[in-house]
Amino acid sequence: MTRWLLTLVLLNAVLLSLAVPQYAGIAPYGLAWEALLLAGLFALLPAGRLARGLAWFAASGLLVLVVLALFDALTRASLSRPLNVAQDWVLLDAVYRLVTGNLGALATALLGSALAVLLVTVIWGAGRGLGALAVPAGHARLPRVIAGGAFVLGMVGTLAAARGALPPGTAAPGAGMLQEQLVAAREARAENQRFRARLETPRDETTATPLPGLAGVDVILGLVESYGVSAVFDSRHAPVIVPSLESIGAQLEAADLHVVTGVLEAPIAGGQSWLAQASLLTGLQVRYAGHYDELQTRTRDTLVQDFQATGHATTMLAPAIQLDWPEGRWFRWDRIVDRHEFDYAGPPFFWVTMPDQYTWAFFERAIRAPASEPVFAMLALISSHAPWTPVLPVLEDWGAIGDGAVFDQWAGQGPTPEVLWRDFDRVRDFYAQSVRYSLEVTGAYAAEHVDDRTLFLMLGDHQPAALITGQEASWAVPVHVISGDPELLEPFLARGFVPGMQPPSESAEDGFDALRGWLHDAFGASSKADG
Repeated sequence: MTRWLLTLVLLNAVLLSLAVPQYAGIAPYGLAWEALLLAGLFALLPAGRLARGLAWFAASGLLVLVVLALFDALTRASLSRPLNVAQDWVLLDAVYRLVTGNLGALATALLGSALAVLLVTVIWGAGRGLGALAVPAGHARLPRVIAGGAFVLGMVGTLAAARGALPPGTAAPGAGMLQEQLVAAREARAENQRFRARLETPRDETTATPLPGLAGVDVILGLVESYGVSAVFDSRHAPVIVPSLESIGAQLEAADLHVVTGVLEAPIAGGQSWLAQASLLTGLQVRYAGHYDELQTRTRDTLVQDFQATGHATTMLAPAIQLDWPEGRWFRWDRIVDRHEFDYAGPPFFWVTMPDQYTWAFFERAIRAPASEPVFAMLALISSHAPWTPVLPVLEDWGAIGDGAVFDQWAGQGPTPEVLWRDFDRVRDFYAQSVRYSLEVTGAYAAEHVDDRTLFLMLGDHQPAALITGQEASWAVPVHVISGDPELLEPFLARGFVPGMQPPSESAEDGFDALRGWLHDAFGASSKADG
């Protein structure tokens, strides 16, 4: 009886731990019906090869569930949504590169080894414990009425869980997790079919269309990494960000510039910035890596081709890209500037290859100023990318930036990620300061270089991870539109944007896929004819 109770308690604990990601802590129940089912079943089995085989089969099933729970926790923490195996399995490589980029290869290897040892220990214990419940003939056994009752109760409770009819304080977390993944797989299939249907739009509806209302106007999209509405509306970050927005607004006003602000819902949260970029450019809401891959199997024009047809030189500046990027070539930019083409001579700052201030300085010096035709550019800024250390000061003398060697003086400054991430409150502090830096650098560039022949959009690419925002945060991001010509901002005011740098709401009615259509409605040929 003692052995049986101990095994039951340990099984119950392991199964209840599967719900920790969902509740971001201890689950609000104390009994997992599958623990009763398994403990009762093995107490009924005779000892022997069958019992041992079933014990290790059950332990292997528990291992799969625990691994799924770990990935679910990682997905919720990093992407602010539950795991969907059918959609997310393609992210394994990206997860590895992200972790090693933030923590380093050695720390990642040590963490992975410790986790593997823990998993093997738990599952080995489960297999041994279950197998030991099957007692050889002639030895004292758990009374069959207890074993049979536990098995029947566990079976009934597990089946009841599938129908959503459970007594308070109980659950079937293992069965529930499998059921959730089956439902998620069906939803993924339906969502993938809808996305493919949108890709089947007739060719004449996806070909490049000029934007004559923006002919001769530089159009610049500055994507501020991890800048979501939580930075403005969350009381933990607002005291840092809101005064910064007010200061930027004053700078812009002093430079005779106008600004309006609204919100759009990003297709993702926490990471995968390339999906946000694809959504903005294509006019499709690209939410999953599989959708992105599917998109790239088709020939489809985007905002890039729209602006090429309008007479613009198009450039993508991606300082985070250090390896070959064939996906970027799908968009057919005239030029892609990756980490190696920036000619940056300063130090990298962990995951961040170069500060945003250098990115803006390079863009003006090497791309925009020498251009003989209007420019359409997207800059994927990265200073506010995790791990958010160190936070650099904004240099007042942009002329001193040069090749970036000036940033050598901050090499090794600030806490390392391993030290910083031991204190999540401190991480949130550094997050806010990093976003403030990126906003102030971007605002300073706009105040200096935006004029009445420029349409400048400063927006977030997505909300940060749930660690920063909480699990239920909106996926909306602020969108600041700046120009010296107030008429260029009128279409955005008509869409619900408001004057100034403060977003009107922390929820959005439209997603990133709306921007391309908005630009065509406001500045396309039909709009110009109507005007």
